[in-house]
Amino acid sequence: MKFRKTIGVLLLLSIVISVFLVPCNVSAADILSPQEFLDKQLEVADVNGVAYVTKNGKVIAQSTRGMANKKEGKEVNNDTLFPIGSNSKQFCSVAVFMLIEQGKLSLDDTLSEYFPEYTKGADITVRQLLTMRSGVRDFQEGAFIEFTPVISETQQENQQMILDWLNTKRLKFKPGGGYDYSNTNYLLLSMIIEQITGESYESFIKENIFTPLGMENSGFFEELKNHPELCENAFPDVEEFVSSADTRGCFQGSGDVVSNAKDMDKWLTSLREYKLISKESTDLITTVCTTSIGLANGIGVGYAYGFKVTADKGIGHTGFVDTYLSGSFTYFEDKVNLFVVTSDEPNMKVDTMDLTHKIASYLKDTKMSGDVTLDMEVNVKDATMIQKTSAELVILDENEILCANVNGDTDVNIKDATAIQKYVALVETNLPIGGFFC
Repeated sequence: MKFRKTIGVLLLLSIVISVFLVPCNVSAADILSPQEFLDKQLEVADVNGVAYVTKNGKVIAQSTRGMANKKEGKEVNNDTLFPIGSNSKQFCSVAVFMLIEQGKLSLDDTLSEYFPEYTKGADITVRQLLTMRSGVRDFQEGAFIEFTPVISETQQENQQMILDWLNTKRLKFKPGGGYDYSNTNYLLLSMIIEQITGESYESFIKENIFTPLGMENSGFFEELKNHPELCENAFPDVEEFVSSADTRGCFQGSGDVVSNAKDMDKWLTSLREYKLISKESTDLITTVCTTSIGLANGIGVGYAYGFKVTADKGIGHTGFVDTYLSGSFTYFEDKVNLFVVTSDEPNMKVDTMDLTHKIASYLKDTKMSGDVTLDMEVNVKDATMIQKTSAELVILDENEILCANVNGDTDVNIKDATAIQKYVALVETNLPIGGFFC
């Protein structure tokens, strides 16, 4: 190749990728772009659903697989709605901290202040509910078994039934003395929010979270269960199948939200950018209170205030309701968001926590220099290494035609450059410019 004036290595082509992208013992054929990696992982896991990954606000990989409605022949897409199960706890937690910042609630408030009839309430605090350290039993363990046949059709009656059941049960441990994942904690928190605000939990979340963040496609199962964009569960033709998400009011605060990939990306970004609560509250809300609650692809996971936190600083949650399985995580330092959801949990071959972490571990460590749009145009922006060298383009031979132009603002717009489209997102900006590094 000949050079125009004096420059270092410019943009990579597949035939010279080993020069400054990968070690010499790795061939270009071994390297997967973010999109290729994501597609492969979803294929291996047999996901009927969506995976959506952004970095610094730009889509770096997105995949949809399977059918949203088999009878109608409707395929899954990024707008498809899914119940997200326990990912809902994130919203309840942030709502609690919004009220704390407004001076209307305290982490040290006790349950007896809101549920005076609950005999054990004086020993249990809001903090312990948030961190799953209250000792309160999960109504799914016993309450559903005991009274599911007579479950009410009204939200108020269902919730009162759980409260009555709870008052007959001993705590699992002394409040603050252990950890036990219990959905009841977040039902109680949602009911506290209602008492403080004087409005329904659903209305509060919509008005104070969904609407400000532009989450126009998010809502709650009861109102969206017949929405045309809702992905059907894995057993749509089984008449006796009754959705556990349809037990009105029981999963309020703990597993009642329905959303989609684009809205969940807005949510994860809002956490990183402190759009709803302060940095101080966010730092606390993501502080691990119980370590070693599990592993994600071999990496330890701890529990914070309605959030799971991985050892490599992933912050989010997972969710499971009926046949829907999901995971949503954000990495503050890397500015990466990841949302994965499937409607077909019984047939999925990989645990969601493992899958989300495996995808995130690969993609968040990729130093992004651009994003590939659906029409395969690569838009490179704010990529320092490329901006410094791209003003003086390398002259390529006929087999290495580089279709690019450099604007006055130093943005590089690349189109129809096949080799670059495949690899530009993987440019490692922390590697030396030019030369071999074997």
